[in-house]
Amino acid sequence: MAEEKILAEGTTIDVAGSADEKKAKVKQVRYIFKDPEKGWFEKEKDNVRVTKYYRTQKEAIEAAKTHIKNSGLPGSIVIQSKTGKIRANSKVSAAKK
Repeated sequence: MAEEKILAEGTTIDVAGSADEKKAKVKQVRYIFKDPEKGWFEKEKDNVRVTKYYRTQKEAIEAAKTHIKNSGLPGSIVIQSKTGKIRANSKVSAAKK
């Protein structure tokens, strides 16, 4: 049970931890899929919208790595084969600022 304290009016506290702690717990997951008609695509987990279509799987993987690094959050990339089975899952660390 948390300890209760009486605070002066207008005082704010962060009860869930610091922003850095919250940021460290969040991570991105990007998926690489094959569309038979449009080519390879990369999308974020739980996102219906496709980010972009690519001619090759390698281009889609590189784009996913770039998106994760530019976000400042760690993440992972789940890669499906042409048949739809997951063939790889790689971790990507965030770019250092």
